[in-house]
Amino acid sequence: MFPVLEIEGLSKTYRSSDSVFCLKADALSVGLGQTWGIIGPSGCGKSTLLEMLALLSRPDEVSRFSLHDASRDVISIDDLWRKNEHDRLAALRRNNFGFVHQAGNLFPFLSVRENILMPYRLRFGAGGEPRLHELADMLGITRLLDHKPEQLSYGERQRAAIARALIHSPRLVLADEPTSALDPETARQVMSLFKKCVEHTDTALLLVSHDHALLKDSSVPTLEVRREDAGLDASSNGTCWTLTPSSRGDKEESPVECAVSKPSRTSSSRGLSLFMAWKDFLHEHLLSFCGVLAFAAALTPILLLAGLRFGIVDTLSQRLLNSPATLSITPYGSVRFTQERLTELASHPSVSFLVARTRTLAASVNLAGAEEKRLSADLVPTAEGDPLLGYADITFSEKGVVITRQLERSLSAVEGERSLELFVSRMHGGRLERVSVSVPVLGVLPDSADWKSHIYAPLSFTEAVERYRDGFSVPEFGWTGKEGSPERTYAGFRMYVKSLDDVVVMRDFLMREGIESYTSAREVENIQALKRTLSFVTILIGGVTIVGMMMSLASFAVSNVNRKEHFFAQARLMGFSGYSLLLFPVGQMILCAICASSLSLLFYGGAAVIFDVVCASYLQHGESICRIPAIYTAMLYSGALILSLICCVGAGRKLLRLQPAEVLRRHV
Repeated sequence: MFPVLEIEGLSKTYRSSDSVFCLKADALSVGLGQTWGIIGPSGCGKSTLLEMLALLSRPDEVSRFSLHDASRDVISIDDLWRKNEHDRLAALRRNNFGFVHQAGNLFPFLSVRENILMPYRLRFGAGGEPRLHELADMLGITRLLDHKPEQLSYGERQRAAIARALIHSPRLVLADEPTSALDPETARQVMSLFKKCVEHTDTALLLVSHDHALLKDSSVPTLEVRREDAGLDASSNGTCWTLTPSSRGDKEESPVECAVSKPSRTSSSRGLSLFMAWKDFLHEHLLSFCGVLAFAAALTPILLLAGLRFGIVDTLSQRLLNSPATLSITPYGSVRFTQERLTELASHPSVSFLVARTRTLAASVNLAGAEEKRLSADLVPTAEGDPLLGYADITFSEKGVVITRQLERSLSAVEGERSLELFVSRMHGGRLERVSVSVPVLGVLPDSADWKSHIYAPLSFTEAVERYRDGFSVPEFGWTGKEGSPERTYAGFRMYVKSLDDVVVMRDFLMREGIESYTSAREVENIQALKRTLSFVTILIGGVTIVGMMMSLASFAVSNVNRKEHFFAQARLMGFSGYSLLLFPVGQMILCAICASSLSLLFYGGAAVIFDVVCASYLQHGESICRIPAIYTAMLYSGALILSLICCVGAGRKLLRLQPAEVLRRHV
């Protein structure tokens, strides 16, 4: 007889303040094809013995504890216990053991088919359907494969549990009171089918039962746990139980070779753990929905506060940006600027555009309309990159000018000719002189950009006009006068900064430089103050909400592990490692976070529409009072995932500390 499990000198002792319990097994050898029953009175330690044989509980003392795997390698279980190689012990259970409990212990969130196939997929990966149908036919449960365990009778659940224990071709099946919850007739049927399946699969069977008569009627040889108090010290108050042969039955066992398939690939307990998490999430859909709803109820106010913060601030900011003057800075006072000084100012990081002004007040020129009516307009310098021209989508040119809509209304001829005849006057040698020049019109600025009668001309043109007025000649236009050119300094400049924040930065910079200026800094500061206030409110309310939500979700995750601890214990017994089972609560919490984030976005979208409808009279076309940037949607999902993982810490610690043997004993 080729042995599967060999034990010598095994003992387990429990001590309390007033008593001692001791269980001993001097020798036990289980061979392939053998069936043994373990009997004894209640409290004698039958389940404790089975826990040690199932590699869940470590014996206090043992001389030999060996397992012979499919390749006939001898594995010292005691060495693995001493080295705390729990993952290796889990792998041995996964590949060599099958288990049947008195209550079946089927996973309620899986179908009968999925329950039975779980050990096979845990060991071999995908497949197992042919063997599933073979066992289902033998046990008479083929029609029940797509049912949930709650739809089965106790007897049918036990048949499914037997199929699950045998599906992956284990070398040894351990059964703990597999018929205790059944009526006598059903118990005999299940026991008969159990033995038939074990013999058909050439598997060793070791079962615990209190029904000695059933074992005898089923011709199952037994090992009895008997009281033997001589094993205790005289001063001890307690009991000692010893496993001894009781009967061997009439059947002579013969050696049997067990054909075990080699794994086709490395099984993924992590993938199966996530699969179970998903199935359980769907099975408890009402509870899952409540968790998602609670999570979404905490996220939605944060989204709304953030949406109001961005919507209000962005709307007000955009209204300022829609006015080109908001980003402009114009100095006033008697300070004169050299070209070098202006170049230095233009190099400031906040400045996007700067052009010199030849006069503190704009220089004026005369021009003629269609009816020869003399008009005057202020000449404003411009240059390449002028934001004001960009606002009206006008391309700058050194050979043309840009006029305002107000000036165009007085010059109807401009619409057809697209040119202006400008007149420049000066007092020279005691007499009035005047020259004219025709310049093309490049475009017209709308009233929103400038509502006065202005002509925006290249700086070179405005400098030429000033040279002429100062009495100097301007050869490029054929204007005569004194030769040479005056030393040029500038009365001011036109400046634009890059953003609203830069308006305040540049104002403060110019003040430090002793330059007083007109800016929109006060309006910008009001928006910044509103932005800070809304941000503070969002962080304060959001922080309190998140803390409360995290405490609630963490408690929910821990209670979920407590509520399902017998499922986790069963999975550990089946061969799942503790760390792979961590994916069960983590996976469910991630699902909850994803669903809650999506639901909160729906709630937010509906509330945002309501806000915009209520505030419609205050909004302009295209504006929204409540909006969040697209990037914050991604931040919502990633933040919810991070929060869900943090909330799983307590549940993870609880799961890793779970003792399968103790849990299974409590849930018998």
